Amino acid sequence: MLDRLQAELKASMLKRDAARTGVLRMALAAYKNEAVAKGLGPQGLLEEGDGIAVMKRLVKSREDSVEQYRAAGYPDRAASEQAEIAVLKEFLPSMLAGAALENAVKEAIALAGATSRKDMGAVMKALQAAHGASYDGKTASQLVTSLLA
Repeated sequence: MLDRLQAELKASMLKRDAARTGVLRMALAAYKNEAVAKGLGPQGLLEEGDGIAVMKRLVKSREDSVEQYRAAGYPDRAASEQAEIAVLKEFLPSMLAGAALENAVKEAIALAGATSRKDMGAVMKALQAAHGASYDGKTASQLVTSLLA
């Protein structure tokens, strides 16, 4: 992911795309900060799951900002955050959604032998083991809650 971030940053700089360059610089800084925090140094390579987690945190932060900007009546700032989200999502794997996510949750429920909401932790753990970072945790937990109700 580090190589891809650096290559995309270079390409956006050559195209003089200031908005994309800013987002990519911020993402690269977050990636390097995570590598330093894990003791790998600024040029260290994170494991794929850790790199994805960094990008997910950045997307989540911007999604929260979009909600706050819209609630406060700043649609232009919300649109700017949405544009940043679009750039960041390019670095995330395709996510399970809709029927595919529902099937994955049902499989995890069966695998965990869950019968009530008390078993939600086991279901989420089984889902994580089977699908890694390829789903939205918030959506999955809401689906688990509705299926175990």
